[in-house]
Amino acid sequence: MGRLDGKTVVVTGASSGIGLAIAKSLGTEGGNIVLNGRQRENMDAAAKEIEGGGGKALVRPGDVTDEQVMIGLVDAAVETFGALDVMVNNAGYNPFDSVINGGDYAKWKETLDVNVLALALGCREAVRVMQGKGGHIVNITSVAARSAEPDDPMYAASKHAAGALTESLRLALEGKNIRMTAIMPGAVATNLVRSMPEEQLFALGRMLGVDPEEAGIKPGEHLPQEVLDRVATMGKAFVMSPDDIAQAVLFAVTMPESAHVNEIMMRPSQPLQMPGMNLPA
Repeated sequence: MGRLDGKTVVVTGASSGIGLAIAKSLGTEGGNIVLNGRQRENMDAAAKEIEGGGGKALVRPGDVTDEQVMIGLVDAAVETFGALDVMVNNAGYNPFDSVINGGDYAKWKETLDVNVLALALGCREAVRVMQGKGGHIVNITSVAARSAEPDDPMYAASKHAAGALTESLRLALEGKNIRMTAIMPGAVATNLVRSMPEEQLFALGRMLGVDPEEAGIKPGEHLPQEVLDRVATMGKAFVMSPDDIAQAVLFAVTMPESAHVNEIMMRPSQPLQMPGMNLPA
């Protein structure tokens, strides 16, 4: 028997990276997994994998910044599986954009919309259906929630806000049988880096053993999975894999009810530092 047999889990940002790893990991433990993201093909493949292992899955594509999408996502979980036991707010965005050097306002707004407001929506909707029944909300934030990031200030600001929101809600939910956990990863091999400036992205790739031109890496475009896998292997001292974060989520949500995991901070064994670039690590 799996540790999550019969439990229903919603995972946002589940079409790639950390969210995809979380969905698969919790699916192998018997959870009913509801996957939300923008790339349906990846989620359909993950759903088949989960179902092939004896689990159940539902794919619900959509934009987490759309209030009606989030309402519908949670309602679909309850209508399909009878309840919502775990909500994993994982969707995130990093513009790698400046504020003092001609920053892009549209990118700032998207950062706050995805990293703060969508997370708040996910929490609100989860609490709506968990009240009186219990449940667990996991917010994937970042080590940037505890640091200043001069090269990436809006991302850091959004994660500080996400961290404060998570802790505030945790206190508000005490005694209501709804647990709240913040997972704060450092550098992870995911597509979040695709928004980096070309020079920095290529330098990072070379540092981690990947030739950008040979691998077909282009700024703004999703990196091939084989590239991410290679980075996770070649640079494992400097970056974690999405599976590492998934294991932390599984640990938190399978703890006995008497033990609440408020937060988990995760870092690679060595900080990832490059001249002219200060990455959350």
